[in-house]
Amino acid sequence: MSSKHYRAQRMYESVVVFKPTLTEDEYNTKLNEVKDFIAKKGGNIVHEEDWGTKNLAYKISGFGHGRYHFFKIFSTNPQLPNDLDFYYKINEDVIRWLNILSKETNEEKVSQ
Repeated sequence: MSSKHYRAQRMYESVVVFKPTLTEDEYNTKLNEVKDFIAKKGGNIVHEEDWGTKNLAYKISGFGHGRYHFFKIFSTNPQLPNDLDFYYKINEDVIRWLNILSKETNEEKVSQ
């Protein structure tokens, strides 16, 4: 007899602000590192946008502006936001970030 369990596939939104001093190549390298980290932690990026360079409301780490990037991520890993927080925190090219749980969810049947 197999029992069916439901595993909630949560949607997270993540906005990360990179240092404005990064060259285009450095920015793309850092962006690919973030994408690889998300995939390694079980996340699936369903949408992303480059919001470009924007002024900050106040200086952060001596910078008055930063390069914003937005991710929409589906994941069954409830630790993903915490893992991303830690990853962004130790990344010296990230000056600010925000991870939130979106209200959109998707339940997935898992047979055991």
